[in-house]
Amino acid sequence: MTAASHRIDTDTLRRGACPSLAAPMQTGDGLLVRLRPVAPALTAEDLLALASLARETGNGLIEITARGNIQLRGLTSASMPRLAQGLAAAGIVPQTGVAIETPALSGIDPSEIADATPMADALRAAIAVAGLTLAPKLAIVVDGGGVLSLADMVADIRLDAVEMSDALVWRLAVGGDRETARFVAVLAAESAVDGTMAVVAALAAIGPAARGRDLDVPALAADLPFSPVGRRWPEGSDEGACSPVGVGAPPSSRCRDLLPGGEQEAKSWFKSGLRHPIGKHNIGGHPVLGVAPAYGQVHADRLAALIQSLSACGATEFRLAPHRTLLVRGLSEEGLVAAQGAAEREGFWCTENAPGRSVSICAGAAGCASASFDTHAAADAVVAHAAGLLDGSVDVHISGCPKGCAHPARAAVTLCGTAGGVGLVVNGKASDPALATVPAEGFVPAIQRLGALLRNRRAGSETARTLLDRTAPDTIVSAYQGHP
Repeated sequence: MTAASHRIDTDTLRRGACPSLAAPMQTGDGLLVRLRPVAPALTAEDLLALASLARETGNGLIEITARGNIQLRGLTSASMPRLAQGLAAAGIVPQTGVAIETPALSGIDPSEIADATPMADALRAAIAVAGLTLAPKLAIVVDGGGVLSLADMVADIRLDAVEMSDALVWRLAVGGDRETARFVAVLAAESAVDGTMAVVAALAAIGPAARGRDLDVPALAADLPFSPVGRRWPEGSDEGACSPVGVGAPPSSRCRDLLPGGEQEAKSWFKSGLRHPIGKHNIGGHPVLGVAPAYGQVHADRLAALIQSLSACGATEFRLAPHRTLLVRGLSEEGLVAAQGAAEREGFWCTENAPGRSVSICAGAAGCASASFDTHAAADAVVAHAAGLLDGSVDVHISGCPKGCAHPARAAVTLCGTAGGVGLVVNGKASDPALATVPAEGFVPAIQRLGALLRNRRAGSETARTLLDRTAPDTIVSAYQGHP
């Protein structure tokens, strides 16, 4: 790709569309590009090339996002063509079109129900042929299960593989994660693409901003152009879920868990089936190590040093994964121990109890002109003094400004930089009004007081979610501001 052929769409230099190579986003530290390579696995040479390009064309900051994409920061209009040329020279081809997520280990995890990759590829091709206008941030998950499934990834459309009566079927749902998404149908494998395209067409018919939450699910299920595999049992029946058409036996407990009905069982299965990608995993008898840059962000120099060290430990491939994680394959058991040591020396998280893994932060004042305080230092303060928030039951968002780039959705606790200091938002977004604000220089004492409040109020093994739910907002505000 030549510099002349790489034209930036200046109309999309804004929030509201996913920042791509052709349409970067303007941020406080320059242009931001988000990319997901087409190849499911990256080599050490690929990652070293990305690190080099981040230094040469941006400010050197690299991020792995919550959905497992790579972001390069601090680019300019002048440097964008050089980035495009560098990626092409390295053979790194970014995915384009609608975001379709599959588990990072699809096709190589023997515990998965199905390899999600062929289904995702077929769906991607069908969407491209249809030429429909869809929401810029529309997200689709095709989850075949396995050790590192995408059960907790929110999407507009979900296809989850299900084993039912010795057959592979796909559960189609919209607007949520595997627990919360609204059920549409159970589809035979040969009908899954057509059924999903019916949902895609329904979204396009609503308009170019339509998302999964906007769909009329009963009408959609009734209008499917073919008979789905699953059917609902009569209301009030003990089965409460689904059964394959033509099969007289009641549905299995697995089916009840995955489909509507039996909600308590479903929630229990959803939570027990989740595993965080950071740390050690055994995939088909082979060790895999999940490493993550602290709070998802790292300088190119440090990433390059890590990749060189991991290669020396025997690593042969790297896969981007959700929760800001890089999965390392090819290690022996001895090499895995050495790799963990190398990751820790470079400041990466590599154990399942890594601190701060439920904290989302932006570049902060160190890397963004829009930010008003040091978000990294703030996150470290939360880890040190309010670790009770970080048991994984709630999200904590630390934003340098009200734009909330790192976590646009609501979070249980948001700490946001403003002209007056650092604001505290509970169960809201960075752009929401703060319940309380403290000067930036008073932030650490404020977090110390908040952490002490949570420790004193916690009952036994109570989760942060439960503790926050039963603590009055005024009590939280008083601790944060230091009022008796």
